[in-house]
Amino acid sequence: MQITTFLPAILGCCCWAGILGAQPASADEGLDRQAEREFDSGEYGAAARDLRAITERNPANISAQILLGFALFRQEKYVDSVPAYEKALALEKGGRHLSTDQHRIVTDQLAMAYGISGRLGKARDLLDAAIRQDPGYPLNYYNLACTFAEQGDEDKMLANLDLAFQRKANVLKGELMPDPTADPSFHRYVRDPGFVSLMRKLGVKPSAAPATGANK
Repeated sequence: MQITTFLPAILGCCCWAGILGAQPASADEGLDRQAEREFDSGEYGAAARDLRAITERNPANISAQILLGFALFRQEKYVDSVPAYEKALALEKGGRHLSTDQHRIVTDQLAMAYGISGRLGKARDLLDAAIRQDPGYPLNYYNLACTFAEQGDEDKMLANLDLAFQRKANVLKGELMPDPTADPSFHRYVRDPGFVSLMRKLGVKPSAAPATGANK
């Protein structure tokens, strides 16, 4: 899974501007502002510390849960980020509101966290459900293709890559479709005839040097 492609669009997305400010006023209001400032300044360790304090006192604070997941993911603490994202999606199911774009972003992040940490079955279950709920969003299929690539299922990998690029017009504003030829998940396939043929069909030009190891 190609982390560097997703993160700038996800974490810079306007739908998260003032994320903690969207919560009702609380005793943690000052800590909310501090955590946001730390996150915006790239002080992800400090932001995670303060966001943990907020979520421990108020586990139903969906915005703090999401930003905690972001802060941990930014530190490459992928396993640690999973519970925060899972809690956010559980809160959404319980009635807390996320916009369509926000739901997509959290799902993207959780799928990547699962995949990077080797929990491929969890990633597949999440993405299968996401596709049933949101069949037009291309990154659901792209991330599922990454999962099948890691599992060595080339046919399903190619099928889902094709489906992803058929829907490329539906990426989020400010987001780009990833380049499969530079994605570590597909590194073993870059010279495979089936993969090469699909890239030609999709109009994807191979990168000079496929990335390696970024998802390990």
